[in-house]
Amino acid sequence: MSRGGFARITDVRTSTTVVALPQPLQLGAMTVTRREYVGVQVRALLPDGAEVTGVSYALTREAPMAEVVERLVAPHVVGRDLPVGDPAAGVRAAWDAALRGSAIVGRVGLVRRAIGLVDVALWDVAGKVAGVPVWRLLESGAPARVPSSAHGAYGAAVVPDDGTGVGPSTRPDLRAGEGASGPVAPAARPAILVAAYPTPGRTARDVADEVLDRAREGWPLLKISRSPDRDLMRGLLAILRDELPGATGRETEAGRSGVVVDVGFGWRDADDALADLDAWGIGGPAGAGAPALAWLEDPVLPEDADGAARIREVTGLPLAIGDEVTDPEVFARLAALGALDVARVDVVGIGGITAAEPLVRSWQDAGLVTSSHVYPEVSVHLGGAAGIGVETFERSPQGNPYDPAPLLVEGGPTFSDGTALPPEAPGLGFTLSPAYFTFETEPSRPSVRSASGIGSGTTTGSCSTDGNRMLDDQEEP
Repeated sequence: MSRGGFARITDVRTSTTVVALPQPLQLGAMTVTRREYVGVQVRALLPDGAEVTGVSYALTREAPMAEVVERLVAPHVVGRDLPVGDPAAGVRAAWDAALRGSAIVGRVGLVRRAIGLVDVALWDVAGKVAGVPVWRLLESGAPARVPSSAHGAYGAAVVPDDGTGVGPSTRPDLRAGEGASGPVAPAARPAILVAAYPTPGRTARDVADEVLDRAREGWPLLKISRSPDRDLMRGLLAILRDELPGATGRETEAGRSGVVVDVGFGWRDADDALADLDAWGIGGPAGAGAPALAWLEDPVLPEDADGAARIREVTGLPLAIGDEVTDPEVFARLAALGALDVARVDVVGIGGITAAEPLVRSWQDAGLVTSSHVYPEVSVHLGGAAGIGVETFERSPQGNPYDPAPLLVEGGPTFSDGTALPPEAPGLGFTLSPAYFTFETEPSRPSVRSASGIGSGTTTGSCSTDGNRMLDDQEEP
């Protein structure tokens, strides 16, 4: 295959899976009894006839994400071309077309999430077309082509052909990095483990022991969720403040190590929050010693920037906000009011890698700690050399009782000693497990199989034509 030409997007497919949880979880004001995920697969045809596929996935939060993808996003993407010499530019053009083409009903909310799902899968395609991992494609900047002057960072190391027909012999300008002394390894990202939920019937000691066990395994930063039981939270935090530094070997450091409490927007307003925090024994101004928490996460709705700022001012607790945020302007207001110590990005929610990467870089330039909401297989590629904090649940083969996401994917980052190392494989470096996601070979309308127990149910759909694009979406990328 020559270096010229285009990879044409031929199809966008969806598959939805449902996994029941062994016991209900209380997340903020929600009670969660099951986890529903949507998977997206994008297919592209290379000039030599070879096919490349890219994938993404996300929690649906019980919203009809597959239908939104198929009806409002896929028609603006299918039929577009990714330049083989600069596939990243083609992805960014597709993102713009999807955003503008759905602007009447979209821009934020579910449509923004749907754009994010397709965008992530497109970046997976772009990395495979380029023959490099997405983190390297992003580091090389826009355009994705590596300048000849950058041989010290991105020289001529060999990238194995992954079966897509795009190998080192055809893409010398985008081969994996190599420095003067050998290949340049990706930087490990700090990782946070979602360690425990205070589920019904468990004591403060029970939950604390689960967190401490994970700390002894090498996780310096561990998350728990807020329980509405004030006495339980007071006892739990007292145990962890006393024993966690001994288990991790580190004192609590804002944004870096210690325990995180995820409120999940569970407090109605700042008054509600301050009353709870006072009952927990951590509601006073920050003292000269170590902070009580590594951070307090999503205390109120993200749009309540004034409330968040008041919580920050009164308690001195570092705040982290960003989960499920789909509007970048929310972050700007939070930062302007001093209510953002740890900036968190939901890569899918904010609109995909195209939207998340420049946002993360701007946070880094401003000196903020950066972190991400779930989907570590995607977020591990963000943030350049500095990387971004990556969040995960327990990834043992038997799974965990809180979130089955690690069972849904194959591949992705390598976790070790509280860090996540990005993969070297072209693209995002992971696939979706066929045990949970089935992308049919022929287009079909959705048909649902309900899940039972821990098993999965699936819904499938496809958009393989571009006949219903808006008129202003016909130009070439």
